[in-house]
Parts: sequence; structure tokens; C-alpha cells
Amino acid sequence: MAETGREEDFPLPPLRQDLKLLPAENDEYGAPGWTIHDPVRNRYFRIGYAAFEILHRWSAGMASALCQRIENETILTPDFADIRNLVTFLHGNGLLMRAGPEAIAEFSRIARAGKPPFWKWLVHNYLFVRVPLFRPDRFLSQTQWLADFFASRFVTWLVLVVGVIGIIMTIRQWDAFWATFMGFANFQGIVWMAVTLTAVKILHELGHAYTARRYGCRVPTMGVAFLVMYPVLYTDTSDAWRLTNHREKLRVAAAGIRVELMLALVATFLWHVVPAGPARSAVFLMASATWITTLVINLSPLMRFDGYYLLSDYLRIPNLQNRAFAMTKWSLRRVLFAIDVPAPEPATAHRRRVLITYSIAVWIYRFFLFLGIALVVYHLFFKVLGIVLFAVEILWFILLPIVNEMKMWWKLRHRARWTVANIIVMMLLAGGIVALLVPWRTTIAASAQLQAAAEAEIISPANGRINEIFVTDGQRVAAGEVLLRMRSPELTSKQRDLELQLREAEIVLAQSRSSNEFLEDVASQMQEVLRLQASLTAIKARQAQLDVRAPISGTVRDVVDAVYPGTWIASRKNLMRIVDQAGTRRLVGYVSQRDVMLLPETAAARFYPDQITRPVLNVQIDRVDRFNSPTLDTPALSASNGGPLATRPDNNGALVPDDAIYRVSGYVTGTEDIRDGQAHREPAKLETILRGTLEIEAPAQSLAVRMYQAVVAALIREMSF
Repeated sequence: MAETGREEDFPLPPLRQDLKLLPAENDEYGAPGWTIHDPVRNRYFRIGYAAFEILHRWSAGMASALCQRIENETILTPDFADIRNLVTFLHGNGLLMRAGPEAIAEFSRIARAGKPPFWKWLVHNYLFVRVPLFRPDRFLSQTQWLADFFASRFVTWLVLVVGVIGIIMTIRQWDAFWATFMGFANFQGIVWMAVTLTAVKILHELGHAYTARRYGCRVPTMGVAFLVMYPVLYTDTSDAWRLTNHREKLRVAAAGIRVELMLALVATFLWHVVPAGPARSAVFLMASATWITTLVINLSPLMRFDGYYLLSDYLRIPNLQNRAFAMTKWSLRRVLFAIDVPAPEPATAHRRRVLITYSIAVWIYRFFLFLGIALVVYHLFFKVLGIVLFAVEILWFILLPIVNEMKMWWKLRHRARWTVANIIVMMLLAGGIVALLVPWRTTIAASAQLQAAAEAEIISPANGRINEIFVTDGQRVAAGEVLLRMRSPELTSKQRDLELQLREAEIVLAQSRSSNEFLEDVASQMQEVLRLQASLTAIKARQAQLDVRAPISGTVRDVVDAVYPGTWIASRKNLMRIVDQAGTRRLVGYVSQRDVMLLPETAAARFYPDQITRPVLNVQIDRVDRFNSPTLDTPALSASNGGPLATRPDNNGALVPDDAIYRVSGYVTGTEDIRDGQAHREPAKLETILRGTLEIEAPAQSLAVRMYQAVVAALIREMSF
């Protein structure tokens, strides 16, 4: 015994009489373990061999007598520090018997500490709230025989055989199966899916409960939890801690998944034999949705679902997540600062790698999960509350753990050491920070087209028939010259009807003016005459537009093949272009919302045509639109015409971009021959529209500033009411 002295001796506080010391399964290294069961709180505390031997002889009364008995009866040699550490553990977890005013005050303090402020409780629980519904122990005991029958070896093999047959039949009829799945993409299908999944999840939880009862465990409660307002059933199987058989614990954890897979196998077979109707729809959903929820959700070990407990029991690492987090934080501190502190637990190199790998995977998963939850709560609630909850999610669940870890770094700074390894790591981190903060030369790519200095798209003014065409491709025309003549029976009919209506209205008006009896109707009839005159004037103006004229002087280009006498043309269809090449050629391009913030009002750029045989053009940008373009006025850049920009037509036939785009334009200052790299002041003559990529030189800017601007822009956009 390392420490034996009368001055250090102390009495052992009494243990609670209701505690139970139960044998547990061996740990991952084969060492025996025990579990302290607190029946009042239904909590379990795992202890090792040394703690068990100490508690087994707790009746010694004094620390010195306890140490002496353990030395005489075992191979252990505990000291007073070991006894004090165990007393601290027992005291901190409320496992000691205490009475009197001091104990009451202590318990009150612990109770208050266990009850956080309302705002903290709300932050932690508004996303996940458990509601116990009933105590199923009696029901489970009375119906255990039925569950044992369905879990028997005979039924299991029967389900496997039936399931394999169903899978083979489904593979042979996969097209019909997939078509049935797509048929549920409607409201009625969603309702059916919700009902079916609810039934499956009830059976899933009963699978856990019955399996736990089979091995003698209590199931105190079953209920529903709300995960971001989404109901999720749960079963309290914490009593499975008392199990000493590793396989039994795995079976309890896997029971729900086993039930779902057996249901899916049976349903897959039944889908082929049940006649069409509600029953067939139900078994189909059970056969399809059950596979998805089992494989994607339940088997994932990254959240505390069945997959997590399966992995924890398989590795024989209770409290896997917290232990993995602690090991990874310790390893991170060693790598970054060589902080010399003991590992949170003894572990082999392989076990450490497993814990660290798992922890990093969980952190990455949680980052995107909490980010997704933040977006869900933002869109789920009204805007003000959505913004608040979004901020809480980001600050509390993502940024706060990072800040707390950095505080721990600062607290342990005196234990940090400089080694070659962590110097290299710090240099790499510093390089990454420099890369974020240093302004880099920025080039912004824009989808663009090269066009003449002035050009005009000739569009059909109305539905009609081409009577005459006066130009051909390549012909020079003057502004105002008639290009083609159309006739529209629709407009002619409307004009004739309006003329008749106007004539009748004028007659009625004249009669009203000449009769005292109808003088009170003169005002309304005058309004009707004026309305008809305005409509007739508009129709005549549209009739006049059927003589399609050149809006500018230039050369006729890209005459549509269907433009010839006798052809019927719909309204707003492209007919041809008029191109004026007398001036400087211009480029029109489009940039994204993220890139438009980086562009100055004027900038140098280079245009790379899609046709590699064309020379590269030097361009001067002279206009940047700060408002997004509602329509795409350069059809050649639309994806429907082979361009890079995704668009959709509106009711008027205009091209509407799928994403927000901003128009930039400039003029050509010269060409750069690809072969010799020499700049030329006289660019080659443009015969048609030329698509390509416009690379615009933007001011040097750091990646950090770009990210900041993107975040600010998103906040401004989303916080506008």
C-alpha cells in the first residue's frame, strides 16, 4: 500500500441501499467489467475490476482497512488517491447515501444545475423533444409468445426463401416495379406512404422491445420524439446495459432493422401475388420505402440511430461518440501544439485510429446536417422566427463547439511544445490562412457572343402569311426599306368587325343626339365610339407593321429557311437579322450574381471564340448591369439553341433564365493572332454571331473577402421583407 498513515485515513461514506452491482460483458481488451444500476433514475454506470474489488469490500468502514483487505485478498495495491477518486465518482453521480440539511442543500444545488435556463432548454430541445406515451412492459409480457414465434428459426428461413423469390421476380419485372414507384409521386401516394411507414416503424420499435424482453430486460417507456417537427417513434431499451452477452446486446440493437428487412422481403413477394387495390399499394410501399429507410437512415452510424448502437456494441466501446470526440480533440491538440497531456483513455494505435476516423466522419456529417436543419427551420417558420432559429443553429451547434475548443487551446497553452512535426503543421495552416487573406489576381469567365456594332433581329409582328419577300441573304438594305410583306386574316377580320361596330356606334350616337329622350345616353355612347376608334387605330397600326421594314441600314443575314411567299408564320418568330459592320464590333455576355459583385464599371477582357480557328479578341468592358436580366436577349446563348445558359420560354415566347444572370457588354479593341501572339488593330470581318467565353480582369481580391461578400449578399437578400 503506497499510502498508509493514520493522518490520511478517512471514513468511507455509506452507499445507497437500492443500488445493484451487476456483472457486465468484458471490455474490448478482455478485462472483466461490472455495472452499477441506479433503479430510481434507471441509469447505468460501468466500472472496472479495481473499482469492483473496492466496492465489494466497502463495508471495511475506513480507507486504510479497505486498502489492507484488498492487498491481502487480491493482487491489487490501491492507495488513498484511488479511494478518493472512486468516492468523488460516487458522490458526483448521486450514488452515496446522504441525509440532513447539508445533503438536502446539495441535492437542491444538483437539481438546479440539472435544470438549465429556459432559453438553453429551448435551444437544445426545440429540434428534438421526447414524449413518452405508455409503459409497455405488461403488454410485452402477455404477447411475448407471438413475437417469439415470428422470431423463430423456421419463420426466419421461410421469410428468406420467400424474399429471395420475390427479389428474383422483381428483377424480371423491374420496369413495372419502377413505374409503380413513380405512380406514387402525388398527394394520395404521399398519404399512403406516411401510413405505411408509420405501421412499419411501430413494428420496428416493437422488434427492439420484444427482443429486450426476451433477454430479461425491462422496457420502461415507448413514445414519440419530434425531430425538427418530424415525428419519430422510440423505445427505451437502456436496460440492455445489464446484458453480459455481447451477441444479445447486438441482437437488441439490430432487432428493429431485422423486422423491417423481413417485412420488406415478404412485401416484395406479396406485390406479385396480391391483386390490384389498396392492399397491393400498401405492400408495394412496404417493399420499396422500407429498404430505403433501413439502408439510408437506420444503418447509418453517424447519428444515434440503430446503426450507431450496432457499431458501438460491435466495437465493444460504450458511449462511442463521446469517447471518439475526446480522443480526436486530444489528438488534434497533440498534432497542432504538441500539448503534453495524457490520453483520455488507454487505447492501442489501431483503436485510436478507429475512434479518430469515426469522430471526423461524424463532425463532417453533423456540419452538413446542422446546416441543412438551419435551412429547414428558416423556411419552415415565418421569416423573423426563421432568421432567429437559423442564427441559433449556426452559432450554437456549429460555431460554439469550435470556440470552446479554441478556449481549451488557450487554457492549455503553457503545456504546448514546439516539435518538427507541429511546426510543419502550423506552417501548412499559416499557408492556408495566407492563401485566404492575400488578394489574388481574379479573372471572371462569362458566356458571351460577338456581334456587329449594330444589328437587329427581324421578328414576325403577328400570325400571318408571307405574301412577298424582297431581300436575300447577304443583300444590303437601307433603314426603312421593306423586307417582306405579310397578310394576317386574323387582323383583317378584327379590323372589319371593328369598322362595323364603329359605324353602328356612330349611328346610335347621332340618333341619341337628335332625340331628347336619349340625351342621357350620349356620354356613354361617346365613350364607346372613342374606345372603338382607339382599337381600330391600333389594329391599323399592326396592319401597317405587316410591311416588315429594316430598322437599320446593313446587310441581311441568317434568313430563316421557312421565309418564302406562301408560308404561314406565327407571331414573334425570328425571320432574319440586319447586321451593320460599319462600326466597332461589340460583345454581350452574362455573369452570375456571385461574380457581378467583383466587376468594376470598366475592365479589360479577352474573348475566346468557341471556334478555335478564330483569333482571340481584346475587349474593353464599358457596361455592367447591376440588376439581373429578366429575359435573355441573345438567343444564341440559350441552351435551347446550343448555348451554355439554361432558359425556359414564357407565355410570350421570351427566354427566361433559370438562374439570376447579369449582362455585361463591351467593344473590340483588337485581335491577337493565335499563331504568332501579335496584336492587330484591324479585326477580321464578322460574318455571323460568334459564341465564346469572355475572361474579364477583375480587381485582385482575397478568398476571404469573396466569402464575406457572398454571405453579406445572401443575408441582405434573405432579410428583405
